[in-house]
Amino acid sequence: MIKGREAAIARISIWLQVLLTLGCYLLVRFGMSVLSIHSEFKNDKVIFILIAAIWYFLLYEFNLGKMLRVKTYSALLVEYLAMITIGGVILIIGFYLLEEEAFGLFLLLFALVNLVVLYGFRMITFRIFKFIRGKGYNTRSVLIIADNETYYHFIDRLISTKDWGYQIWAIMTDSPQLRERFGQEITILPNHSDLSEIIDANIIDEVIYCKGNFGNDEVRNLVYACNEVGVVLRIHSELLNVVSMRSHITYFKELPFLTFANITKDYFALKVKYFIDFVVSLLILIFISPIMLVIAAAIKLGDGGPVFFKQKRVGLNGRHFFCLKFRTMVQNAEALKEKLKDQNEQEGPVFKIKNDPRVTRIGRFLRKTSMDELPQFLNVLKGEMSIVGPRPPVPSEVKQYERWQRRRLSMRPGITCIWQVSGRNNIPFDQWMKLDMLYIDTWSLKLDLILFLSTIKVFITGDGQ
Repeated sequence: MIKGREAAIARISIWLQVLLTLGCYLLVRFGMSVLSIHSEFKNDKVIFILIAAIWYFLLYEFNLGKMLRVKTYSALLVEYLAMITIGGVILIIGFYLLEEEAFGLFLLLFALVNLVVLYGFRMITFRIFKFIRGKGYNTRSVLIIADNETYYHFIDRLISTKDWGYQIWAIMTDSPQLRERFGQEITILPNHSDLSEIIDANIIDEVIYCKGNFGNDEVRNLVYACNEVGVVLRIHSELLNVVSMRSHITYFKELPFLTFANITKDYFALKVKYFIDFVVSLLILIFISPIMLVIAAAIKLGDGGPVFFKQKRVGLNGRHFFCLKFRTMVQNAEALKEKLKDQNEQEGPVFKIKNDPRVTRIGRFLRKTSMDELPQFLNVLKGEMSIVGPRPPVPSEVKQYERWQRRRLSMRPGITCIWQVSGRNNIPFDQWMKLDMLYIDTWSLKLDLILFLSTIKVFITGDGQ
């Protein structure tokens, strides 16, 4: 019932977006004619139909009619950018074949207007559905299968984020820790329970398997039990982080093998990344230079101390460099650190206190808005850092790393990464390291763009710490 309803809503959404796209076409043509700019086409009706057909196909292929629950705004924006770019390229070919003239400005304006309108439409509908789910409607009943290795914060997040629309029907586990933590509010089922019987006897829309100990036979049975009756199965496992590392299926005769070939890197994409880092950092520094001057003056007037805080950090493959930040603490902060060690709130070798007494008044504002990181664009220009990448650690932290954690140094450090937009101090150190590994293993220019846009959101909303 729910799947059918969501499929119907997705089709309606796609058709509405096609109509909005056609409206954008007419709006741009009208606007250009009012400004006396050429906008008359010989094959106007053909182009109209062509746009409708192309956009319907692309919206369907990009799955941009689907109801959204947990997708980020930045990921959605990237998908619309990609979709409209592909559509624009197809239209250029179509205009050439139809022998239309002077269509470059029209297509540019059409693409920009279409991006704003479609993305705005999805943002509005996303907000509406979030509000509806937050009120307890349009929810999905979920059964979680977990063990001691399961991240507690995932289940906590699923419970607390009402607008995702997930209601945990039960947790299937033999873990005493999970029973103690969630047993008062959620039904706990024994791990050996028959999943097929449970699904048949109850209303369950999705099963989420998030055990640390991944069992082939168990997962195979889960897939059969869920697929047979049309229940969605989601699987989380540390193995998936490994599988994401440049893996592919190969065959020896009829036998399939999952093959890992992580020897070479996409050097061209990395060069593009470094070029984008340099150009974007230069433009950002030019654009924000007045803001940086104001911040520098405020810090100097605060206590007369230095504007910048330079700290030795560890970069690519263990290289040392001085990372720049606007100074947010008192001048003798490092000396006071020893006295505050007992108040450290972060696990592992990292030292962090939420309400650090060493932070100045202007410093609290800079940290809250993440503006203390702005001078690091100078590090990016020097080639010591990237805009997106694992945060650069201090040498004393690296000395305490476990061997697997040192792999985060295999990529140039960045101003922002997954950790920066996923809770920051709220994430345990071990999970922080795993997020960095996930970034390295799944890196792409698209992922960098998503994280960069997500960081802008953190900057605007002031979610920093």
